[in-house]
Amino acid sequence: MNQPGESKLSKRGLVKFILFSVLGMFLFLAPIPDGSGAFNIPLGFGIDWLRGVLGTVSLTTYGSDVNFALHHLLALIAITLSFLGTLVTYIFKPKFIVNNDKLREIFRSTPVYFISKAVGFVVVWMLFLGWGPNFIINAHTGDEMMGLAASLMVVFIFLVPAIPILTKFGLMEFFGVLIRKAVRFLFRLPGRASIDLMASWFGSSAASVIITRDQHEKGFYTGREAAVIATNFSFVSLPFTLVVAEAIGLRDRFWLFYLVVCIVCIILAMIMPRIWPLRKLNDDYLPDVGKQIQEEVPANMGIFRWALRSATKSADGTTVRQVARSGAYSYLNIFMDLIPIILAWGTVALIIFEFTPVFNWISWPMGQLLALLQVPEAMAYAPATLVGFFDMFIPALLLGGADGAPELTRFILGTLSIVQVIYLAETGVLILKSKMPLNIGKLFAIFMIRTLIALPIIVALAWLLF
Repeated sequence: MNQPGESKLSKRGLVKFILFSVLGMFLFLAPIPDGSGAFNIPLGFGIDWLRGVLGTVSLTTYGSDVNFALHHLLALIAITLSFLGTLVTYIFKPKFIVNNDKLREIFRSTPVYFISKAVGFVVVWMLFLGWGPNFIINAHTGDEMMGLAASLMVVFIFLVPAIPILTKFGLMEFFGVLIRKAVRFLFRLPGRASIDLMASWFGSSAASVIITRDQHEKGFYTGREAAVIATNFSFVSLPFTLVVAEAIGLRDRFWLFYLVVCIVCIILAMIMPRIWPLRKLNDDYLPDVGKQIQEEVPANMGIFRWALRSATKSADGTTVRQVARSGAYSYLNIFMDLIPIILAWGTVALIIFEFTPVFNWISWPMGQLLALLQVPEAMAYAPATLVGFFDMFIPALLLGGADGAPELTRFILGTLSIVQVIYLAETGVLILKSKMPLNIGKLFAIFMIRTLIALPIIVALAWLLF
């Protein structure tokens, strides 16, 4: 028999679960025609609207040819405050920062992150003032990364308050219980990981990593589980995949392109958790929170009833105040930490790519592999297999549109750039700033293993379906 209270559902929790879950699924998962024959999600429409509003107002800068719009100004302010706040903390150690756990975590950076913030500070002011070496303020280096950083500022303005609607009101508990066996069998993960996949699929890879980081730090994922999700499920959203397909001149083959992306990502998500390095990662929960997840169904209760009970209990225990405080800290963490690092190291990577032969040298073995797989013009476009480690859109720029690489090469390497998943300038920095047991060496190893496994599969599917 059921224990007293075990099967009883809180009416308030049930109402909160239903209302917020419907709202969360609508915001993140509802595909709506955008008028151009493509689809977008409601959050995507909001992001595009705000980006358009801020992007249409250009600022007068000091002789710079860079188009400095209002969202660029937001990034400039965030990067400047981040560096100055960190500098002041290092020198003066103000009590209101060092005695506050959250502020101390943001501004008391390690030497590597301090240097990153300093580099970001220098680059953003060079761009704003239009002064500095051409290789930094060039349209294909600093300016390119400034556009990405400013764009991400707008993305996070919408994502940060919306993500708790999806994660804190029972939806993850509900689906986690219902599909736990299938997800555990296929991917060695809890059932709730399916929400991360859907958030990435329809929303953005950054949204998925933020959800994963949050769930890990609250005791719902072990370190290994969080790492598996972040490096396998956080692939580029459907709308952005369409952007990549258009950039490489494959809009007319988009659904074939996306079909191959989905097939390869599922295969990789089944393989990667079972091999090094993910298989060997620490599989414990964070010691300060312990295990909070409960997807196993009691013997005296049906699976649907337990799923509903788990969901209503989570919703009932969540308050708007908790969500607001968590969101405020997330904003500080992202704007003061993430944005400067994206600009700094993304610019450095693009400088190396644009002005040195380094990527041509290190991609020579990949060129040989592409040639072995009979990919047209293999050596010329081999760098596209590696540069995606820094930013996922660089391979698309390298491949060009219809007048760029051969169509089959664009299809194969464009697909590869999506399924590689790990991009330092976006998801990589979020992962490194989290408590997941991953460092830059392991991220690069995962990136290369995904690349080497995915390439022959993509080539085989391309020759079969193209």
